[in-house]
Amino acid sequence: MIKDKLNQLAKGKKGIFIMSLISFTESIVFIIPPDPFLALLCIKNKYKNVIKNILICTFFSVLGGSLAYYFGEILINYALKKNIDFIVKNLDSIEKLKISINDETFLIMLTSAFTPLPYKIFCITAGVMKVNFIPFLLGSIIGRGLRFYLFGILAFKFGDKFYKITNSNKFKILMISLILILIIYLYYKWI
Repeated sequence: MIKDKLNQLAKGKKGIFIMSLISFTESIVFIIPPDPFLALLCIKNKYKNVIKNILICTFFSVLGGSLAYYFGEILINYALKKNIDFIVKNLDSIEKLKISINDETFLIMLTSAFTPLPYKIFCITAGVMKVNFIPFLLGSIIGRGLRFYLFGILAFKFGDKFYKITNSNKFKILMISLILILIIYLYYKWI
């Protein structure tokens, strides 16, 4: 019901604003991804406008992810200041995890930004662990940019058939495969 109303708004004059707002908030807390709204704005549109919509969606998504990173930093600092037992007792584990993840930040953010993995969780966690921000940002820009480019161009090229493509088993297998490759890589890297 909410999704139908948002789809209706996305087709209207405020479509870019709605997509930008959803793209920003989805990277922090919102559960509905911006991809369908981006696709609606790209179907039956000029190529120049499609690219503009992709760039806007990417910008606001990465901006939201960066804010989520900052919230993660605030969260850990608050926990330390208030001496929250769970955090204080696990500082060594958090630091060890940070050390092992720091070199992989770019790859982790690239994968979480591109696949259906919960990007917001990775952004907040990156802030909690205070991983290097530049690889975080670059992985987010490239991953989100590629994801939204794929959705925008497919919507532009295939129009209304686009939703059939994204709901196909081949597309789902591709997404699951990317997630499994990352999990296997990280498992062997850390263990």
